[in-house]
Amino acid sequence: MTTLVLDLKGNVSRKVAKLKEMRKQRGVTLLEIIIVLGIIGVIAAGVVILAQRAFTAQDITDTINNTNSVRTAMEEAYKDAGEYPADNDPYSLTKTNITDTPTSTSAAIQMLVSLGKVSADEAFNSFSNDAFQIGGVQTSSSSSGNKGFYLLINGLDSETCRNYISQIGAKWDYVAVVKGTAGKSISAPVTNLSGATGTDVLKTLTADNLNVTSIAQTCTNDGDSNIIVMGSR
Repeated sequence: MTTLVLDLKGNVSRKVAKLKEMRKQRGVTLLEIIIVLGIIGVIAAGVVILAQRAFTAQDITDTINNTNSVRTAMEEAYKDAGEYPADNDPYSLTKTNITDTPTSTSAAIQMLVSLGKVSADEAFNSFSNDAFQIGGVQTSSSSSGNKGFYLLINGLDSETCRNYISQIGAKWDYVAVVKGTAGKSISAPVTNLSGATGTDVLKTLTADNLNVTSIAQTCTNDGDSNIIVMGSR
C-alpha cells in the first residue's frame, strides 16, 4: 500500500513538473513572437520612411526638370515680344484642357504648351499637381516693362521647400518664399526682382544671401503652405 502511494505521488510530481515545463515553453514562445513582431514593426517603419524620402526626392527631381524646361520656354517664346506676359490664373487647368486653344487671357503656361515649347506633363508641379503660375515682373523698381518673370512652386512642406531651394536656388535670379494654399492664385507675389534680402527673400538681382543658414531659417509656414517664388530675367 505504501509503495502504491509513493508511486502515485511520483507520477503526480512528474506530471506537475512536466506541466510547469510546458508552461515555461509556451511563455518563451509567446515572448519570442512578441520580439519578432517588434522587429518586423521597426523594419516596416524604416521602409516606409525610406519610401517617403524616395518619392519626395523623385518629385523634387521632376519639378526641377519641369521648371528648367518652362524657364527656357519662356525665354524662347517671349524674347522678341519686349516683355513677359501678365499673370493670368492657371488653376483651372488640367492635363486634359491645357491643350485647348488658348485665348488672349489664357495663362502663360497654357501658351507655352500650345506653342509646343513644353509638354502638358512639364507644365505641372509634381507636389500640388497645379499648373505653374507665371507672371511678368519688373527687374527693378525703376525699370520699364516686365523684363523679368516669376514662377511659383506651391504645395510644399518646410523640409521639401528647403531641400528644393538648396538644390536649385543658385541657378535662378530671384528666390523667395511666401505663404499660400495650393490650387489658389497668389496675387503679386513679387513686385520686382531687385532689392534687399531678408528671412524669406534669399536672393535678388542686386543681393544674394542664399546659403545653408538662410535656407534653414526660411520655409517656416505650416503644413504644405510654403510657396517658392523663382524669378528670372
